[in-house]
Amino acid sequence: MVKRIQLPVVLGMVLLMCSTSVAPVNGTPKKGPMTILSLKKDAPQVDLFEGIEDHQLGARVYPMSAYSSSVFISNLTKEPLTVKVPAAVSSVHILAQAGPNPGLLQTLQGGSQTQVGDSQAVGGNLNPVGNNQNIDFNGLFTIPPEQTVKLKLSSVCLEHGKPCPSSLKTYELRPIESQVKDKALVLVLQKFNPKRDDLEMVQAIAWHLSSHLGWQELASKKKHQIVGGGVPYFTPAQLIAAKKIVEVARIESHKLAAREKNSFPESKMASDKSPVLSRVRQDRR
Repeated sequence: MVKRIQLPVVLGMVLLMCSTSVAPVNGTPKKGPMTILSLKKDAPQVDLFEGIEDHQLGARVYPMSAYSSSVFISNLTKEPLTVKVPAAVSSVHILAQAGPNPGLLQTLQGGSQTQVGDSQAVGGNLNPVGNNQNIDFNGLFTIPPEQTVKLKLSSVCLEHGKPCPSSLKTYELRPIESQVKDKALVLVLQKFNPKRDDLEMVQAIAWHLSSHLGWQELASKKKHQIVGGGVPYFTPAQLIAAKKIVEVARIESHKLAAREKNSFPESKMASDKSPVLSRVRQDRR
């Protein structure tokens, strides 16, 4: 008799728990991430990092490898927002916070600023997930209120000698200028297309310009060294292409700097702009 009574009671408790809705955390979108992007012309526009700073947007980064990360951009407001993402961004390894009150040590070391971890920062560009999009993506998309959009960060490492990114580490999205000072490298990271450009070639460019590795040093770098002494990290063809792209990127970045200094009209700047990697591809044909 006792067992017969216990079973309905337990079932009732389970049903009650399942039917009780759990309120989402403050600022957390209520639906799963969107992968099909759209654009509403009448929605207010906000730059990605300004929106993050003003707490209109939230951003989470989940690295899968040195070359790829999933990025989730959340609209934390109750109105649709059109987000403008920059042509290139960086992602930085950060250390988990010790707690809500980090104490005197962290205060002496710079207040409540996030501490950078020991793994390589990466740099690259953000693009939609998948090809079936409602818009021709040019860095603008609209996020409905309290929802999240999933993007893909195609990237390369920026700090040779440090450990590579992995899914076990916490990364944070940051402006590319905070990690990359070389204008030629910024231009390459803005222009490269992961669907057609060799990421290992772009990696050689990044380590050459950001970590100051010489071409001979890059040529002698090995991977999979456990098996037979390793194999070359970069092929001769990749390094030849990388050298050519660096030459063109330096020329183009100097031109852009001169235009900015002379304050030429934007229309004239746009008419003379040529994608760096596309120009190199034409030269190689």
